[in-house]
Amino acid sequence: MRNIVRTNIVLGVRSYVYPIYLLVALAYGLMLLAFPKRYLPTMVPLFLLFEPGLVGFMFVGTEIFAEKKDGAIGALAVTPIDWRSYILAKTLLLSLLSVIGAVLIMAMGTRSLNGLPYVVVGTFLVSIVYTLLGIAVSAKYRDLDDYFIPILGVMVVSLLPFAHYHGYLTGEVWKVLYAVPSYPVIYFFKAPFEEIAAGTLVYSAAALLAWSGIAYQLAKIRFYRYAVEGLR
Repeated sequence: MRNIVRTNIVLGVRSYVYPIYLLVALAYGLMLLAFPKRYLPTMVPLFLLFEPGLVGFMFVGTEIFAEKKDGAIGALAVTPIDWRSYILAKTLLLSLLSVIGAVLIMAMGTRSLNGLPYVVVGTFLVSIVYTLLGIAVSAKYRDLDDYFIPILGVMVVSLLPFAHYHGYLTGEVWKVLYAVPSYPVIYFFKAPFEEIAAGTLVYSAAALLAWSGIAYQLAKIRFYRYAVEGLR
């Protein structure tokens, strides 16, 4: 596991995926400086959702495409390396990278670290979910062109809970959005700016952990079938 993590770090830096990921977070923090302070309780959670969730979903696919072309993933089928450890290592690295990005956004965008523990926990949990979903979905594709439609679909669905939370989608039918993994993390990202009940945060963490289990099973099945075995 240690060797896989070390290799992923080297590949992520050489391919500029990790540096670009952090530059995106830095850009988000700089963009928040342009907003008046009264808008920060709305805009900071939105930018935090983009950084660990949606950007992470896209970047993990980019990593997998590059490693498919290099033959690194295909080698998993004929080496003693456990491909499940490969999935967990990549998820852990991107989740920790997301936490660093979230800290950058908070520090630069709000000029404060108040409520940072909520943001760190929420970022780590939601990043695990979206990274695993990204692995599960991207495993079937060969390049970013094919992956573009799933990225748009995930982006749209993941932003709908944010609109519902702020009262823009009010019909009973929209309660189905509570099942989307981006909904529970909103409470963690809003906690630095408003009072969120402890029970709500506990339920939100439980929901994200449940989603992590589901996403891991999907990633494990689809990654082995489409990436390791090379089925289509």
